[in-house]
Amino acid sequence: MSTPLHIQNLRVNRKSKCICSLNELTAEQGERINVLGLNGSGKSTLFRVIAGLEQNYHGQVFLSQHLKPIGFVQQNPYLFRGTVRSNLLYGAQGKSISHAAEKADEIAEKLELTALLDRNVKHLSGGERRRVALGRTMILSPALLLLDEPFADMDLPGTAATSVYLNSLEETTILIATPAPLPEMPFSPRIVTID
Repeated sequence: MSTPLHIQNLRVNRKSKCICSLNELTAEQGERINVLGLNGSGKSTLFRVIAGLEQNYHGQVFLSQHLKPIGFVQQNPYLFRGTVRSNLLYGAQGKSISHAAEKADEIAEKLELTALLDRNVKHLSGGERRRVALGRTMILSPALLLLDEPFADMDLPGTAATSVYLNSLEETTILIATPAPLPEMPFSPRIVTID
């Protein structure tokens, strides 16, 4: 069986300047990887390539059907107008309403968002917004989860709730981009450096 995610000799150029370069990256099902790199090193671009949002690249990217659907929480996640609950449910469009509501409540509890379910998203802190964006993405039960600086703006309780939740996703392959090593987590990710 082949590796679910394999990237080789990736290079993304903009106006003849390389904005992302990575010799090799492999990820197995259920693996946790911390993609570590300074600001501007190409972490977000790498995630856009993996998610299929960036098509203009050189190199090989193999993504098994076993790793689909892909969940991608970008560095500055967009939330829709309305409440936390409506944002969580937005991720479940096309699913049965009762199943989606049940799953949204379950995810909200795990991410410590239950008390915020009826709050308008415009009144959330940056860390709360990130947890809502993660929850909305997880409604789809992605097999591959790309998190671009997910702990930025997050307080210690938010970081703890998020890391415990991520640890519970045993079958999900998770890539986490950060400019510095992750804080202490209940899991030990493999570190891949991007320059």
